[in-house]
Amino acid sequence: MSNMFIRTISGVLYVALVMLTTFSGEFGQVFLSAFLVIAAMTEWMQFDKEAKDISFPTALSIGSIFLSIYCFTGIFDVDVEQLRWLKALLIVMLTTLMMNLAFNSRDVPKKLFHTIFGLVYIGFPLIVLPMLPQYMGENQPWMLASVFILIWCNDTFAYLFGRTFGKHKLYERISPNKTWEGFVGGAISALVASAIMSHYLTFMPIVGWVGLAIIVLIFGTVGDLFESSLKRSFDRKDSGKFMPGHGGILDRIDSLLFTLPLSYFYIRIIENLAQ
Repeated sequence: MSNMFIRTISGVLYVALVMLTTFSGEFGQVFLSAFLVIAAMTEWMQFDKEAKDISFPTALSIGSIFLSIYCFTGIFDVDVEQLRWLKALLIVMLTTLMMNLAFNSRDVPKKLFHTIFGLVYIGFPLIVLPMLPQYMGENQPWMLASVFILIWCNDTFAYLFGRTFGKHKLYERISPNKTWEGFVGGAISALVASAIMSHYLTFMPIVGWVGLAIIVLIFGTVGDLFESSLKRSFDRKDSGKFMPGHGGILDRIDSLLFTLPLSYFYIRIIENLAQ
């Protein structure tokens, strides 16, 4: 089978997973968040050349993020007493994680920084993911779906415009294949997509959709470049082999990790202005 065929099939399966879980309600959105946490944190921990398979620190990191999703997203019905115990458990898990790294690592500062960085870089945005569709007191799955769609439009047309018209490098030292022509092509596609969304998804005004597209195209590009920089520093071409023809899951969600938190706070501002 050709690489393009494999790339297409794995891409279609990924899109289907994202859309199916996004439109399966709150628990589907939590499942998507959990799935991405497992895949991304496993890849990130294995950026360390000494890591093998899923280690105890990896499992603790993933568990801590899961518990944070349960405690802080407001999606689950947790009473005050339960929440107190769950937060205590979260502290115990994080403390155990830090102690395990401190006593079982040859290079303690490096291991600690690597793990804590992964918790912030991957964990925080993916904790936000199931909270993002909450808009005006309702679960609006299109709010989350639109962020993915805008990212995909930006990435796809940036690639196509870059391959066809690209001459001026965007940031050659980090990502030699990215061009300003590609960036402009991605920006145009994201803005057009946002205008189309505003026509059919009227729960947010067109200005809100255009603003969301601008956040996606700017910070999605920054997230892409940031992950490229990380891979260069670890001498890796891809983050993993999770998606045949695409690389790892981090290669697929690099834009999402930077876009999600900013989109969440932006949507909260739009929501407050609309009330």
